[in-house]
Amino acid sequence: MYLYRAPNNVYFTRICLAKYLRDKGFPFDVKVSLLTRDRAEAVIRNIDVAGALKKIIKSIDHQTRINDFIRYVDEVINNLRAQFDAADPDITFNITQKPHSIPIRETKLSQHRETTSVAQAKPVIGLNEALSAFIISKQKSAIRPLSIKQLEQRTRHFIDTVSSKSILKTKLKTDDKCVHDITSADAMTYRDELLTQGRSYKSNKEYLAAIFQFFKWCQLMNYCNHNPFESVTVGQKPKAKPNQARDRWTHTELKRLLRSSSFKASTTDFKWVTRLMLYGGLRPSEACQLKPGDIKLIDGIHCISIDDSGAVQRLKNLNAKRYVPIHQHLLELGFIAFVEQRKTTHTQLFDYKPVGIIEDWSKTYCKQLAKLQTEIGMQANQRPTAYGLRHTFIDEMKQLDISEHIVAQIVGHANPNITFSRYGKDINVAALLKDIEKIDYQI
Repeated sequence: MYLYRAPNNVYFTRICLAKYLRDKGFPFDVKVSLLTRDRAEAVIRNIDVAGALKKIIKSIDHQTRINDFIRYVDEVINNLRAQFDAADPDITFNITQKPHSIPIRETKLSQHRETTSVAQAKPVIGLNEALSAFIISKQKSAIRPLSIKQLEQRTRHFIDTVSSKSILKTKLKTDDKCVHDITSADAMTYRDELLTQGRSYKSNKEYLAAIFQFFKWCQLMNYCNHNPFESVTVGQKPKAKPNQARDRWTHTELKRLLRSSSFKASTTDFKWVTRLMLYGGLRPSEACQLKPGDIKLIDGIHCISIDDSGAVQRLKNLNAKRYVPIHQHLLELGFIAFVEQRKTTHTQLFDYKPVGIIEDWSKTYCKQLAKLQTEIGMQANQRPTAYGLRHTFIDEMKQLDISEHIVAQIVGHANPNITFSRYGKDINVAALLKDIEKIDYQI
């Protein structure tokens, strides 16, 4: 067993390491020359060498460094070779006795066949410690606090899930579970668990993307040899129509909201933000963070400039930067007069403030809307959301058969079929206004 004869007839003990060890950078195999061409002698020597090697390999854990493993194998094998002549005198063999001991020489360890570089020791780092370092690294990049928080929450969900499953399986604490202990099997087990927890397809995809990003960083930091989430996908996307992804407001619901005494008694800021989403397709945060100076006159047309030029203004993505012509209905309600009045007294168009570490501009507004909906009898989990007002605007334009690229330009969506000019250059706001003015909710 484990006895191997080379082409030159010299016998070796050869033991291949398990794949999970090779994936961590350990050698493909351990090959020890028994320094004999005599098979009978090789069999006896192989028993001692193979037994010692198996014990060493079995003792490998997540704290074992590759270089330490190699040095220890050399030490043990050389000691064995030095003692080969000290055989039990009561045992005799029908072979020619050798007058010398096996010379001491380095043990040969073959590297993983899938790489040309010499196996290097990987830093031993736990999942929790790696996550902390990962987040610190991301904080030094130009990444929004919200994105960083989501990365941390989603990666933490994986760590907690895989740790709890390990505890159930081994009945041991897994505080020291290391990055290089995670396998593709762990990744698939987590994926399967994720799919049973009731999140949307989009959310599940974002969870896996966050964890993939974490392990990609770990790989770059030399904490692991491969990314266990490399080929893990969320599966086939459900065949739901795009307009079913987020509920729009029906005309009946809009009338119920806008004609209610609660809406009429609400703050001026709340009313205007609601109307800007409904008649301009703005995102809640885009409306709440506006400054008086963001209302501009372009080619004689009043427009809203959606950008991130302010110190705490944020955009969802590059496509969100745009001009949105103001609907005539809002002008008739006195929006420009409201803007001019705010210019003299405030730096912000509305009194909404960014909330929390992620600087969420829309949180206060969304709470106000939810409270108002409850007051007028719209039940939680069965009612459209604040973002649904924007979706209503988009759906109305779709019903009016307005070109997709026009809608994308107005609401700040990416359109892979259209190449737009740079922001602020050759913007035909008159054409955009013509399509926006087609929106009539008849409320």
